[in-house]
Amino acid sequence: MATLYKILILCVGFALSCNLWAQSQGNSMQTDTSPLKIERDALGAMYYWIDNNALDLARIDYSDLYETYMTPIEGQLFEDCTQLFIDGKLRLEPTFLKTYSYWGDYTYDAPVNGILGNDFKRIEVYFYPDAVKTDYVTYSVKGRTKVKKNVCDFSGEVKIKKIYHVFERDADSPDYYKIIADYSLKEDSTQNGSGVFHGIMGAYGYVTNDAPEVIKLDNTDQDGDGYMNRSYVGTWQSYKNPATVKRCMWGDNRLPFRFDFDIGAGEIVINPRYSTPEWDDFLQWKDLDVVEPESGDSRATYKNPWW
Repeated sequence: MATLYKILILCVGFALSCNLWAQSQGNSMQTDTSPLKIERDALGAMYYWIDNNALDLARIDYSDLYETYMTPIEGQLFEDCTQLFIDGKLRLEPTFLKTYSYWGDYTYDAPVNGILGNDFKRIEVYFYPDAVKTDYVTYSVKGRTKVKKNVCDFSGEVKIKKIYHVFERDADSPDYYKIIADYSLKEDSTQNGSGVFHGIMGAYGYVTNDAPEVIKLDNTDQDGDGYMNRSYVGTWQSYKNPATVKRCMWGDNRLPFRFDFDIGAGEIVINPRYSTPEWDDFLQWKDLDVVEPESGDSRATYKNPWW
């Protein structure tokens, strides 16, 4: 029965993916000039990729395009698990939304990095670990942001829209989960340079045989070229000047939309035209205290935490 059920799920997922792909062909985003391209891999399955050369600096909000990018398409065998999540039969691990960084095989408490505006200012974003699930799909979150020396507190919501289980096609392509969520994060309006963030969060996860109901953050390739996860793609709007709306994205390691800012092939390489002391600190590890013991692996900690 279990095998028959999985076959049925695969068929339904494939049919739905074909329908989504067919709809995308009529979508204005799927054009020759769109930065979102569709290609086939070596096994014939279709996938999206982002042509950073086709990105338009005049376009502020790329959240809708990112949601499309995260949605399975033709050739991907998947199950929509959103209802299982709503019913409580599937859940995110407690620290899924908390920010931290990696140093080799170790994690350490740290913010993640992102960009703000067309000049690609460095923004650091830190989520506290105490995210609270307030209803079937909504998490209440708190944290802090930092741009240059300006620090703001924020609170808000991350609301799950879709969770997809993408099934393996071969031994080298294990099952994984895609999580798509809306987010709205409001900085403290009494603080200098504050505003509100809106957009789409996309993340990848996995489950284990020991706990098949718990989705864990998939950081198995965190040292790999092009690794990205828990990407927040949207906008920041100023409280003081509501007409000021800027592109804002952050996440684990690389960003999905890089423009001409990140020009690295494998790892992050910042275009010299956007070089700032804050980005230099990041690239030269000046934010970190790195301990190199005579024996054993080196460790890193964030220097002078501001959160």
